[in-house]
Amino acid sequence: MEMKIIPKGEVIRRLNRIYAKVPSFECKHCLKCSNPIWWFKPEEINIREYLKQHHLNYLTFSFEEFKKNQMRCPYLQGNRCTIYPVRPIVCRLQGTIKELPCPYNKKPLLDGGQYKKIIFELNKLNRDLDALSEYFGTRKKDR
Repeated sequence: MEMKIIPKGEVIRRLNRIYAKVPSFECKHCLKCSNPIWWFKPEEINIREYLKQHHLNYLTFSFEEFKKNQMRCPYLQGNRCTIYPVRPIVCRLQGTIKELPCPYNKKPLLDGGQYKKIIFELNKLNRDLDALSEYFGTRKKDR
């Protein structure tokens, strides 16, 4: 199968359409969800572009650095997420599905069907990039 070349702008537009389907709620910045996180290839493209545009560094922690920082995401600065506008789907889903609860939002905002549609679209974008098995995250890869 021949891999499609998808321009970066198109990847970001498609990703934003997917993100728009995830309901938001007022974050209380309790940091209960600020663990090491992972994301997919389209989100990697989006995050890298955002970091470049805002002159921010790409950050990863070793396991020891995570322990030293109380297992918090390296993108947390002063209890705020520095990549919040481009945060990955795992962060966006926090508090919207029962599997990722939020102590301040007790009622899941997405039902199973809505969640499956979001994941289906994200997987389709990953397939279109020939990146179904590519994952990125805040933890340094073991060498």
